[in-house]
Amino acid sequence: MKYDRQEKIKQLFIDRKRISCVELCDIFSISIETVRRDLAALEEEGVIKRVYGGAVLSDNTSVPNPIKPWDMRFILNNAEKVNMAKVILKFIHDNMTIALDSGTTVLEVAKLLDQRKNLNIITNDIHIASELSRNTDHTIYLIGGTLKKDDKITTGFLATEFLKNFSHIDAAILTADGFSDGIGDFNVDMRALKAAMIEKSDKVYAAIDHTKFSIPTLHKVCGMKELDLVVTGTAAPEESIKKLKNAGVEVILVPC
Repeated sequence: MKYDRQEKIKQLFIDRKRISCVELCDIFSISIETVRRDLAALEEEGVIKRVYGGAVLSDNTSVPNPIKPWDMRFILNNAEKVNMAKVILKFIHDNMTIALDSGTTVLEVAKLLDQRKNLNIITNDIHIASELSRNTDHTIYLIGGTLKKDDKITTGFLATEFLKNFSHIDAAILTADGFSDGIGDFNVDMRALKAAMIEKSDKVYAAIDHTKFSIPTLHKVCGMKELDLVVTGTAAPEESIKKLKNAGVEVILVPC
């Protein structure tokens, strides 16, 4: 709960630039001591700067630009995405229940799932659900929620609540808008949905193209230690690969 609250506080500072401690107490129904601890944590991250009575958005905080349109992302690094999908497929077995993150990388995984039998597949991505419904006989659960029309995905409170209907998920296949010390996302609602997938899943597999290691994001989905497998391109930074392995994450590199 603390982490979710701090993520929401970050978003408030992006929207409003300056907020008082009293306002945060009222908004989140928390004590002034809790507000001060949250602000101290956010100041340590470099997101905000504390001032008398509250805090302001840090001058050094880069507010994320919108990600590229879906049609453009679909063709970027496509060979690498196809190679990553082939590796991820090896970790998906018949009769599993899996959660598929939204995005063009995971779409390449979906295209290969006709090679498996009797899967239960949970996704918030209409592109992925459509691909699976055309080409497989798997049971597909399309997560409801607020529709992002440009990307054709669902997000928001209802999307996160939808996952409470499942007792557990065998594996979540995730991607990232950016990656530093873990998976990051530009959108606070997608951060919450990915985190919910992770919480329900026995295993977490991430397919991250090598360019994502250089993209900073404001919302952290999870740390490295919450990942079981990262598949990425051979051009990924050596230092990042080393950190992943030191955190106990299995890393598989594919041609870019």
